[in-house]
Amino acid sequence: MGADDIVHLNSLRLCNFRQHADTRIVFDSGLTGVIGPNGAGKSTILEGIAWALYGTGARSQVRVELDFELGGHRYLVSRGLTNAELFLDGAGSPIANTITGVTELLRRRLGMSLDEFFNTYFTGQKELSVMAAMGPSERAQFLSRVLGYEKLRTAQALVRERRRIILAEAAGLRAGMPDPESVARMLADARARVELANTRARESAERRTTSMGIAPAGARAPPGIIGGAPRR
Repeated sequence: MGADDIVHLNSLRLCNFRQHADTRIVFDSGLTGVIGPNGAGKSTILEGIAWALYGTGARSQVRVELDFELGGHRYLVSRGLTNAELFLDGAGSPIANTITGVTELLRRRLGMSLDEFFNTYFTGQKELSVMAAMGPSERAQFLSRVLGYEKLRTAQALVRERRRIILAEAAGLRAGMPDPESVARMLADARARVELANTRARESAERRTTSMGIAPAGARAPPGIIGGAPRR
């Protein structure tokens, strides 16, 4: 993944979003640590970012503004409960101004759905504490489930089974078909039979013509005979 493919968060504003009446966070380059007691709204910051991008889950008159960079462009998404706007590179007019339009455009630009976003970037505190107490094999299974790998394995198994069926069907078709040399011999034999039938048909037509006293096409009548009767 190149540097242009990485999402860089610049700032986030949460208004009436759960514990945050009006909070603005500016993200510096590098890692950002959020420290506070339980219930202070640390996880809500991540949920606010997800809501700004995908717009699901809020039930009150909230507003979230997220400023971020991706692919060499700067985006500002402003989302409320009943409206949303997405601005590109500081422009005064939005490139999308409906809830559905903003969500779909961001989903395409980010290349992932809401579920994929949470499975890839978001892990709750309870899940982390449970994972810390697991053994290596249990932890691997847990991460596989959280990251959605089980669905991928199921899809891979279905693809392998379908491939096996297709290969078996192809083998059955090949077994029921003659080899190319046999096909060539049959074609040559068929052509020879057709040519023989044509020759016999011509010979039969000539014999019938001769037996009726009619000269074959192109033949000359004997001297002294005109129209089939001798001259006197």
